[in-house]
Amino acid sequence: MWKKDTKNGTKHSEFYIEEKLSGGAVFERGVKQSKDHKAIRQMAEPLMKKHWKDSVTNLHRIYRVAEYLLKRKKRP
Repeated sequence: MWKKDTKNGTKHSEFYIEEKLSGGAVFERGVKQSKDHKAIRQMAEPLMKKHWKDSVTNLHRIYRVAEYLLKRKKRP
């Protein structure tokens, strides 16, 4: 949904307005979470090819293992 700016009359999306009003903290957290999820998906992909076998239970287990591996990788 587009909203009209009252000062100069330009239209902006509500996401653009939220980004500008949030002070950056919300947007920053979203970017960090997005990067973490992408890293988890990349780690889970080879595991899924090998172990998935069309089972949702296996899928959830694979993602949990990938999350653990990502946390372990970030340790000092």
